[in-house]
Amino acid sequence: MRSRAAVLLLGTIHFDRPDNGDLLHLRGVSMLTPDRQKQIEDALNVLSDFRPTKIMLESPSEHQQDLTREYAAYRAGKLTLTADERHQFGFRLASQNGLDDIQAVDWNQLIDGIPSLDQLRREKPEQFDEIIARETTRMQQMEQEFTELPLLSFLQKINTDGRVQEMHQTYLKLACLGESGMEWVSRYWYYRNLMIFKSILAGVTEPDERVMVIYGLAHVYLLQQLLTESGEVMLLTLDDIMI
Repeated sequence: MRSRAAVLLLGTIHFDRPDNGDLLHLRGVSMLTPDRQKQIEDALNVLSDFRPTKIMLESPSEHQQDLTREYAAYRAGKLTLTADERHQFGFRLASQNGLDDIQAVDWNQLIDGIPSLDQLRREKPEQFDEIIARETTRMQQMEQEFTELPLLSFLQKINTDGRVQEMHQTYLKLACLGESGMEWVSRYWYYRNLMIFKSILAGVTEPDERVMVIYGLAHVYLLQQLLTESGEVMLLTLDDIMI
C-alpha cells in the first residue's frame, strides 16, 4: 500500500466575525482577552502534537505573496496578531512548529450568470426566511457553547460528524429553492469547494507530509468528502490526535 500524506482538517468559526458574505455570524467573545489567549495556547499545544509540516488557510490563493510577507513580519516581531483565526491558529501554530511559510488555498470569486443569495430571497422569501430562521436558532446554540466552553472543547464539539452535516444541510435546503437555489449551490458553493480541494492536493507534494488545513466549518463536510474519496491523502480529524 502506497504511503499517503496525512491531512488534518480543522473546522472553526471566524473569530473576528468578518463581513465576508456568510449567511450568519457568531457574535462570540473577544479572542484577545487573557483567558481566551490561554485557551488558544492550550488548543495550539494539542494541535502541535500533529507535528504539521505544512499549514493551509482560508486565504485567497492569489494573495499568497501578501500572506507570506505578513507571516514573515510576524516571525520577525513586526506584526501584532489580530483576532482572526488565521492569525491565532495559523500563524501561531506555524511559528510554534518552525515552518517557513503558510499556504493560501481559498478560492472565492464572482462568476457571471450565477444568482446571488439576495435573488434567492426575493424569489422565495418565505422559504428562504424559514431556512435562515432555523440556521439562526442553530447559530445561537453554537454561540452559547462558544461562550461557555473552553475553546478546545468547543472545537471538538463543532467538528463532530453531526454538527458538520447539519451545516451542510443548510446548503442543500438552499439548493431546493427553485432553479436559482440549485444554480447558486452547484455552480458557486460546490465549485468553490472543489477549487479549494484542488489547491489542497496541489500543495501536498510528498507522501510523508503532515498538512493541517484550517477552514470555516461550513466547508468541512464537502472537503472531508472530497479529500477522502480522492484516495490521495489520509484524512484526520481533531479527535484523531486527541486519542
